[in-house]
Amino acid sequence: MTQVLVISRWIYFASVFALFGSSLFWFYIEPWPRDGRAAPRSFRATILMLRIAAPVAAISGLAWLAGIVANMTGDFADVVDPTTLQIFFFQTQFGPVAILRLTLFAGVVPLALLPKPGRGRLVAILVAAALLLFSQAWFGHAAEGGFSFHGALMIFVYAVHVFAGAAWIGGLPPLLLTLNEIRRSARQEARAFALLSRYSLMGMFAVTLILLSGMANVAFHAVSPAKLLHSAYGHVLFVKLSLVAGMLVLAYFNRFVAMPRLCAPPLKGAAYAVKLRASISFELALGILVIGVAAVLGITPPPQ
Repeated sequence: MTQVLVISRWIYFASVFALFGSSLFWFYIEPWPRDGRAAPRSFRATILMLRIAAPVAAISGLAWLAGIVANMTGDFADVVDPTTLQIFFFQTQFGPVAILRLTLFAGVVPLALLPKPGRGRLVAILVAAALLLFSQAWFGHAAEGGFSFHGALMIFVYAVHVFAGAAWIGGLPPLLLTLNEIRRSARQEARAFALLSRYSLMGMFAVTLILLSGMANVAFHAVSPAKLLHSAYGHVLFVKLSLVAGMLVLAYFNRFVAMPRLCAPPLKGAAYAVKLRASISFELALGILVIGVAAVLGITPPPQ
């Protein structure tokens, strides 16, 4: 049962991060040409990824809800029991949020699959993904604060944390797609520098929010460092922080080492463009691992 929860949470978060971060990416990159030309291939490839991510998010989200019901009752057979479902959806604190998520699943999948996507539909996907991320707060540790100012603050901090994380990690796939598209174009180094400058500005803001909200999340539990380090929650948190530190090292290399050298003489600039794509690919791989560890962390009881 625990494995079902972890795997479904991992797939769910990865797909919703893709929906949110990849949709947001194209608003600060500006993909819609104003002279009537078609959108770039990297944008069309991103839309294809969103069309895959939306149904995957819905399926994994349903599996997650099934895991929650089975975990509450102790038997997967109860997942299809009408009485159990009626109690879950209408007599528990999770019910209203679960109904909201089912509604969002029913909306985001057609939005992603319909042909001829435009700016308006991308906004709708972005909003739906944001609500899916925000609704998760009531299924995790952020809901422990209850109906109080402290509880509302925990929900807010959680929302900031996941929005910033989704913007950072979810923006990496379209960034790679765009870099790959322009690598054979004229003045590829200059175009890559402009693209990376926009992403880096967003990334630095997102990383700042991630670090601040992460420290606040730990502070909410108000436990001693010794107790935290000797708990299962602390061990999982340490793994997550180590992976995030690796991502930060790669992000630092991309922004302050490789990017300034893109505009060097052609051969050197092209060499650093290759290194940048490899570094960003590795950063994305670490980001996917971070999401997996976060899936474990969300069902690991913090020390009291």
